[in-house]
Amino acid sequence: MTKSVFKYDDFVVSDDKKTVKLNYSLSHNGESFKFTEVYVFAVELLDTAETYQLLRALHLASGISYYKIFVCKDINHPYAMTADEAEFWNTVFVNGLGEFLYVNKIKPTLLAKFKMQKGQESTKTERVNFVPKVLLGIGGGKDSVVAGELLKSINVPVSGFVLATGDATGQTYDIAKIMDVSMQKIERTIDASLIKLQQRPDAHKGHVPISVLFAITGCLLAVADKTSYVVVANESSASIPGIQWEGQDINHQWSKSYEFELMMQSYIYKYVSNDMYYFSAIRPLSSVAVAKIFCKYTKYFNTYTSDNYSFRVDPAKRPKNRWSLDSPKSLSSFILMSAWLNQEQLVEMFGRNFLNEPILEYLLFELTGLKGEVPLDCVGTPEELCASLRQAYDNGTCIDSVLMRVAKNYEIVGTNDPDLSTTDTFLNISEQASFPLSLERLLNVKIKELIA
Repeated sequence: MTKSVFKYDDFVVSDDKKTVKLNYSLSHNGESFKFTEVYVFAVELLDTAETYQLLRALHLASGISYYKIFVCKDINHPYAMTADEAEFWNTVFVNGLGEFLYVNKIKPTLLAKFKMQKGQESTKTERVNFVPKVLLGIGGGKDSVVAGELLKSINVPVSGFVLATGDATGQTYDIAKIMDVSMQKIERTIDASLIKLQQRPDAHKGHVPISVLFAITGCLLAVADKTSYVVVANESSASIPGIQWEGQDINHQWSKSYEFELMMQSYIYKYVSNDMYYFSAIRPLSSVAVAKIFCKYTKYFNTYTSDNYSFRVDPAKRPKNRWSLDSPKSLSSFILMSAWLNQEQLVEMFGRNFLNEPILEYLLFELTGLKGEVPLDCVGTPEELCASLRQAYDNGTCIDSVLMRVAKNYEIVGTNDPDLSTTDTFLNISEQASFPLSLERLLNVKIKELIA
């Protein structure tokens, strides 16, 4: 590794309290670079202690995108930091960049380390009086639909937000309209020089823990609106790693995992407010269970999409339709839904029969764990997808499709082996959930009703 130093300079809030500029600098082999990432909020940010602490966290988290270009061994930042907080950020870096390290074949030990230090501290004293209502992250897919309908059913006030890199908001506003909740956009603009710099042969690019940014920006918006609950829609399967690298579990969805959820809850309690709570409303549910519940909400069928390619920064690279053949999540979603819908419903929902596309055969192998590696995407686990295919086959759904025949040839379906998982296996409610005490009983009762 060449000598390089990454520095967190400062953050600046505009006079209208809606625009935040996060400034960074990078030195590498005698070259110097400056970066500014910009966030624009639809409402004024309050000038409070909570806002300062969250902006400081956003500055640290957003810097990951620029830090990873040359994977510096040294990081400089101006903030006072406890040993406990340093450990939080070190964990976010090593686990949140796990996929990036794997793809670029970089050892985790080469990452810089945060340390306890003295430095800049907040001088803000005003505090927010929070109101018991929900701000829900809406991504336009089945997970946020199930979370939103679940929260509405327990009569807690719900509004929505989306973090958009540029103008990429996917189906979020259409979903919010059907859900009958108000919606706010937080617009994120990456420094244009980052894209150009990453094209150099000595630079790195790859996945960052984007859901960390969702969590922090959602909390900032919640503080501005004095909302006590910041809610996301991350199911239990998001906690399961797909591969290993250098002795480390690699999970594309780590920043959606139960581990990160607990970490973020603790961080907010210690450094932001003990009256604000971050949690996933669907954490006890598997991808299979979420799919089953989603099928109760037919009004969303022709609007939602779980294809993440809709959020690509470059508009030219976004799919023209809601689902695309090159997205692993599209085939994964089709398989999960095939356990609960008939072929006619599936084709109407997805625009095609994804199980009748020969070009997707190897992707089917990867998703079901037969060959290759599980795609680094927000997909169902191999066990969940195999069980869903078995359910679809037993129901007679897409039974004559090309990929269903492939699944039969490889004995994924059409076998009476009692040791193979069924969808019933994944309808059990996990104990891994961390709901606020004020909503815990209501949520648990409603989840049991929906999964029955």
